[in-house]
Amino acid sequence: MDKKTETPFQTFRSIALAVILALIFRSVIASPYKIPSGSMIPTLKIGDFIFVSKLSYGLKIPFTNKNLIRFAGPKRGDVIVFVEPEKEKVDFIKRVIGLPGDKIEVKSDILFINDKAVERVEDPNKDVLYDHPFPTIQSMARLYTETFPEGNQHTIMEFKPRVEDFGPYVVPDDQYFMMGDNRDSSSDSRFWGFLPRDNIRGKAKFIWLSLDSVNPYFSASKKFVIPSIRFHRFGKKVN
Repeated sequence: MDKKTETPFQTFRSIALAVILALIFRSVIASPYKIPSGSMIPTLKIGDFIFVSKLSYGLKIPFTNKNLIRFAGPKRGDVIVFVEPEKEKVDFIKRVIGLPGDKIEVKSDILFINDKAVERVEDPNKDVLYDHPFPTIQSMARLYTETFPEGNQHTIMEFKPRVEDFGPYVVPDDQYFMMGDNRDSSSDSRFWGFLPRDNIRGKAKFIWLSLDSVNPYFSASKKFVIPSIRFHRFGKKVN
């Protein structure tokens, strides 16, 4: 019996179906995201590629950012990707600091949630900053392990000598207060206000690739760089 030959139309249809399914997966289930800036150092570095779960907070309508079904909202400490609220043209990634109804304040660089200072302990180990693009900042930086009221921990970085104050402000319903872990170099809720839930794209889950352009394999000029690979970051969970 002769093997049936697939027609060009059938081949095209198979490829088109595969592409559509891939796009739906990216739109509804999960999508990759590249870290373009240092606002989440030391948790996420420039050149990290992460997977973002679109299903963490709701089931989205394919090819939109609108939820067909809403699940439970973000928890304090979640690292999420969202459409920045000002111009709604750029995707940002920050950490959830304040939940709806929370009172948020910063006094002398110390974060307060509902009038209680968030515990933090200085971490003298700066190995995580070895490939920071600015050595001066690396030498000036101070790392802290910050512990939220729920007990979950993460590391933040500060490098400015002056202390800063902010607030107090109460987070409105269905909105969130966001901050970068690089506290002195982050465009976040301290500058553009609260994040509406409808702007959230998904939750950062893990790093699947990490490229280091500061210590490249080869660099002929700024226009031609072969970045090195941070193998030790592969599979690292985003906490």
